[in-house]
Amino acid sequence: MSRILTLATIVLCLVVASCKDEVKNVVDHGTDPEKVPSMSTRDVQTVVSDSGRTRYRINAKVWLMFEESKRPHWIFPDGVVAEELNENYSTKSSIICDSAYYDELSKVWSLVGNVRVNNAQGDKILTDNMIWDQNKHKLFSEAFIHIEKQGRVIEGYGYESDEGLNNYTLRNVEAIFPFDDSRFSH
Repeated sequence: MSRILTLATIVLCLVVASCKDEVKNVVDHGTDPEKVPSMSTRDVQTVVSDSGRTRYRINAKVWLMFEESKRPHWIFPDGVVAEELNENYSTKSSIICDSAYYDELSKVWSLVGNVRVNNAQGDKILTDNMIWDQNKHKLFSEAFIHIEKQGRVIEGYGYESDEGLNNYTLRNVEAIFPFDDSRFSH
């Protein structure tokens, strides 16, 4: 009987020892959280809720999340469409761009390439580079900007606006001219 207990103890020790090594090899993956995303998702269609109400819809071909990075961030290398929704889930305003970077700590979006912003009043902004600071509720751009607002077009450089595109400043105006968009509504 004591031989069976001794033999069982030896087998148990070997099993425990072999399990330790096996777990260690699985856990030690050696990836760099600055270069390897913690999550990679394709063909994303998601909604974001705030205070119990669905407020945003996001569509992207690729969404890379770097949650383990020193500065957590998201990258949308193949573009993103972000829509703000009203109470009836219709699009209130939208932002579309070729690629985007979101810094989770500062809550700042960097939008790059064919940036198009539309608001509820039908105003449009076209540029190649836009910064959206969610904490300050502001949009910024130093790039060339084309604005269609209230029947006129304004173009220039150095733009700052509130999120609703209602109050804005364009520092270096290049052109202002009337625009009749009714000819395009057919």
